Amino acid sequence: MRIAKYETPERGEPGSAFGLFVPQNEADVATVLTFCRSNIIKLVISAGRTGLVEAQRPAGESILSLERLDQPISFTTPDGDVFRFGERAEPAVHADALAAWWASIGAPPCADAVLEVQAGMAVDAINLILAPLNLMWPMEMGSSSAASVGGCIANASAGANAVCYGTAAHLAIRAFGYSGDGREVISDAPAWKAVPGDVLAINSAQPRPEWGLIGTQGVLGVITRASVRAYAIPGQREAALIPVADMPAAMRIHAAARARFGDDVEEFEFIGKPALELVRDLKGDAFRSPLTRHDAPYYLLLQVKSHKAHVDLAGALYEFLSDAVSLLDDQIGYAPLKALKGIRHSITEASNARMRALGGGRLSFDTATPVAVFGDYLSVLESELKAEYPDMVLIAFGHAGVGGAHLHILGSKASPVAQHAAALIKIVFDVTQDYGGTFSAEHGVGTKWGSEFIARAPLDVRYALQAAKRRHDPAGILNPRSFGLDQMETLRQ
Repeated sequence: MRIAKYETPERGEPGSAFGLFVPQNEADVATVLTFCRSNIIKLVISAGRTGLVEAQRPAGESILSLERLDQPISFTTPDGDVFRFGERAEPAVHADALAAWWASIGAPPCADAVLEVQAGMAVDAINLILAPLNLMWPMEMGSSSAASVGGCIANASAGANAVCYGTAAHLAIRAFGYSGDGREVISDAPAWKAVPGDVLAINSAQPRPEWGLIGTQGVLGVITRASVRAYAIPGQREAALIPVADMPAAMRIHAAARARFGDDVEEFEFIGKPALELVRDLKGDAFRSPLTRHDAPYYLLLQVKSHKAHVDLAGALYEFLSDAVSLLDDQIGYAPLKALKGIRHSITEASNARMRALGGGRLSFDTATPVAVFGDYLSVLESELKAEYPDMVLIAFGHAGVGGAHLHILGSKASPVAQHAAALIKIVFDVTQDYGGTFSAEHGVGTKWGSEFIARAPLDVRYALQAAKRRHDPAGILNPRSFGLDQMETLRQ
């Protein structure tokens, strides 16, 4: 019975596992990998189990769970003072201990401090520990209460703050772990720099073997711990929900916001009207919107920040929206950040509820295009889907600031998505490709999109991944079906 919970993914049907390994420390991970390599026991890696591309669903493999590797290790200030966390404890206990130590050394500013943690630690737990020092690890997503830091770094996950801070790959400093053949591996994280508007900002369908354990989604090795960069929590944050006529107009606002606020644009999210309506239906009387009308096709969540106390950030945002964007006062939806984020992060839950009510299943996609064409891309995609499948419901939302879209297509009992899955996938991925985009932006490829990776990834990308797999995991024991690697080996033979 214990193994059943590991066989059941976040979404979809349960798998079937051969066995379960739950290492208690990093050395145990190396021992497990060496044993499995010698006995050709194949593994899927499990941590927070929030992945959406079925990589953690076993199909006869054993499960390597990192759930016990969930503790902080050390905190190093910019001046080199080091605090080492004590024995295993809850995050709140570690937070109190770190805060007391920090106060004892004079409470120095600690932006750019380094926190080293085990890979199975949840994102929210990291932020709970850092918060008393006015610090954060800016990985924001709906699943941050469970999503592990190692999983985020392995996937190069983006999240809502990627427009400002980059992906989890860039929020790391270094990843430590073991290759598939049991050798110790240390991987340095890539530096973050904003990309031009005509270049893809997020693309998990193009793993970088030169990054080692980072961004390669657990097919080359296992991240067991990581050092991450601590950022100062901004002194001010202001946000608003904004109605827009279409996504090309939304992206013009994005360009204007970047011109006005630069790197202080902390989030630029979009929400389609059907997505907002689902949240309103889910929450009922508890739904609180800062807007009196909800008849726009799309809405933007624009969040800006400042570390300067004397800056009138609220006034600057209002001036931008009223003057540069020409919005009337009733078109500017001010609300506390928690309320606005509550709307954004309730979309998937609301989609789940509507899917169950309709009874026709759902197809979920995680696509991205260059920011310069993102608005046009979404308009064309929506038009093509409506033309071919007018009875399907498209729920669109995501990270417009980096060109990322989460797309849910809901069927009905009369027209279930399963009957049209192949055609729907082809439309979405063909239009995405036409706009220079990727079929997998930030959630990874996993087993769900392995065939698409084989069909759509450039040959040099596929060959580089295969070559790296043979170098780091010659027995092919780690996540053997991710990226369609099992299919590629069959084709090669």
